[in-house]
Amino acid sequence: MLSSVDTISPDDERRHYPGPGSLPLWSESYWFPIYDPETGIGVVTRIGILPNQSLANLWLFISQDGKIVHNASNLVCAVPDGDIDNLRLKKVTYRCVEPLRKWRLTYDAGGYGMDLLWQAFCPVYQYPVSPDSTADQAARHIEQSGRVHGTVRIDGKTYKLNCLAHRDHSWGGERDWAKFGTWTYVSCEFGEDLSFNAVKISFDAQTHLKLGFFWDGEHVMGLQDHDVALRTNPAATVQTGASIWLVNEKGVRHEIEAEVLDVCPVTIGATQVNDAICRFRSDDRVGYGIIEYGYQLSGVSK
Repeated sequence: MLSSVDTISPDDERRHYPGPGSLPLWSESYWFPIYDPETGIGVVTRIGILPNQSLANLWLFISQDGKIVHNASNLVCAVPDGDIDNLRLKKVTYRCVEPLRKWRLTYDAGGYGMDLLWQAFCPVYQYPVSPDSTADQAARHIEQSGRVHGTVRIDGKTYKLNCLAHRDHSWGGERDWAKFGTWTYVSCEFGEDLSFNAVKISFDAQTHLKLGFFWDGEHVMGLQDHDVALRTNPAATVQTGASIWLVNEKGVRHEIEAEVLDVCPVTIGATQVNDAICRFRSDDRVGYGIIEYGYQLSGVSK
């Protein structure tokens, strides 16, 4: 569906809570991947909440020049109180300044920290859902592109960032990583007139789920079709790049090449999730974003 306005209401930005019919792994997450090519600094941060498990988890990576310089991730946290006015986990705080438009991300751990303002430059796009489903049983998921201004502190030195960046927010259903098999999630901002994401989840060799978002400077929309040919190291444990093609809802085809700049790895039980900051090229345009590569670890108990 082509849209020039948000496809959710501001109330949907807020935290959600599972109902009596919710699944055990009902979850909610807020995720922000950021990379500034001028400074070579990246930030990948996520707060995930599983209230039926009385569990929350935090991802926070700061990278510089292709290397992780600070990792404050913690996968075993108490469920935070409050709402998005002050969503705090450990030393990381997400504050929604304006629903669907502005978020402030802060972190202070002495020599390392961030104070970043994320501002949308396009409407929110929600993945399509069955109209007769509820969030207790089927997840809701939004994608949005924006611009980031602010500072990141590394080893006591403060750097100014001014770059494009992405975010997503999902809630409901069941976040059972072990059921995904393998997957690739790609997001990229080429400019305020061109951004996208494309997801391919492979439950087995024959069963795939494809979803995506596209912004062309006029409309947010889904994808008619796409594919991601992932490149990895010989052991297939770390992504190194990808060839991507996609056709948006207007029927316009794009072909994109990606190269990995650094990898932020998270191990969740028997599942490996690698968020890689990447450089993307399409025709004469260059953009930056994420390729997330997930897979199941052999010989590890779930």
